[in-house]
Amino acid sequence: MARKKTKDQTTHDRKVSRLAAQYEKMGYTVRSSTGVRPDPAPIGRSKRVPDIVATKRGTKKIIEVETPRSLKTDKAQLETFARYAAKR
Repeated sequence: MARKKTKDQTTHDRKVSRLAAQYEKMGYTVRSSTGVRPDPAPIGRSKRVPDIVATKRGTKKIIEVETPRSLKTDKAQLETFARYAAKR
């Protein structure tokens, strides 16, 4: 039996889909974690997967959509993405 999505997860997924579509319209190649596009590659030793990775002419954007709940619980993930971005 499939798990029911929470309101936060549904809101999150809609926002990720909207942002991914916006970046595609701006000419970016987009990978996103919503199941519509290919998933982004994991980042860091902990293999964290961002919501969106958008690339265009050598520029890479890592986008992580947060909900109030995930801001409190996903600090390690945000730190992983920040370290990755700082190395670029």
